[in-house]
Amino acid sequence: MNSKIYLLLLSIMAFSCTSTQKSNNNVIKLNGQLVESDSAYYGSSPILLCDNFLFSHSDDVASKCIISVLEDGRLINSQPIFDAGNGEHEFHRIALAKGSGTELFVLDYPNSCNKLLSLTKISYTETISSIKDSKVWKKLSLAAIPSIRCVFDTFISLSDSTILIPGSTHNEIGHILSVIDYKNLTVTPLNYWPSDGIKCDSLAKHSIYTDNCRIYGNNDNLFLYVCGEERFAFIFSIEGNNIKVKKELYSTYPDYKGMNGNYMINERSGKSLVTAANKKNIYAFLVEDKLIDKRVFRSGNVIEVYNWDGVLEKTIMLDKTGDFIKVSENNDKLYLFSNNLKSGELELWMYDIKGV
Repeated sequence: MNSKIYLLLLSIMAFSCTSTQKSNNNVIKLNGQLVESDSAYYGSSPILLCDNFLFSHSDDVASKCIISVLEDGRLINSQPIFDAGNGEHEFHRIALAKGSGTELFVLDYPNSCNKLLSLTKISYTETISSIKDSKVWKKLSLAAIPSIRCVFDTFISLSDSTILIPGSTHNEIGHILSVIDYKNLTVTPLNYWPSDGIKCDSLAKHSIYTDNCRIYGNNDNLFLYVCGEERFAFIFSIEGNNIKVKKELYSTYPDYKGMNGNYMINERSGKSLVTAANKKNIYAFLVEDKLIDKRVFRSGNVIEVYNWDGVLEKTIMLDKTGDFIKVSENNDKLYLFSNNLKSGELELWMYDIKGV
């Protein structure tokens, strides 16, 4: 091969790895600070960063979450929260959402993922002890709501009576998002169906686009949907009972086929999206599967940052690799969750993004 052509191909490959061939050339390299912890364990993966409280999945079967405090570059006071079980103040599978103010919502659904059980509102969120004080929780039963297929750990609080969830009732399975009115106990499926060109039964398509997907909002009727497979994501608004796609950020659909109401992946590219968002920006973390010592690890260090109009503002390159990110609500700190392959320890790295 001609050497000039070879060098040109190398340049194109390098560019596509760092910017995914987007038009913005503002690439910023950041160095992180290792977050000190008073405990070696903060949970297996993050769920929600709410003010300075970090909620993570728990590996302990007795609790659903680990709650920790992020303060002055330290992770402190990690402890279990939301006990597992069938009691009045216990939970099965949960999803978490922050309200428009300081309140926190906990949505409980069974391991069968076919019904919503309850919604708990926690208004006092100043300290861990106030969040854990079940005496002041307000728990609303959702048992009267029709059967819903749902597999998720985050949702969105829309108003003082409604939430947005990934999922739909079984008689409206040709939808991937629904609005729940938890005061009137109604479900409104939103009209949207992925045009991926794959012919299969509705349940299979519904499943692949709701399993492990993520949704975010900016508190101004703009939302982000991120598929749990491959790199497919779009910004949308809710207009009546319809989803209006404002901007498709990534367009790689999953490669799958339907099988008796379920789906089977034909082939994975090994590339996926891990996302975080606040009122100002959307952070798309480009991760890939890597084979290390005959084990597959998902990691990356490139983050594409968009505004809520879907414009790519900058690309951030981190000095460390990891598999999850979270971003502060005031948009000044970004956190990278990483697994140290040498020590085997989970690590949390903090990046200053204020003014970046």
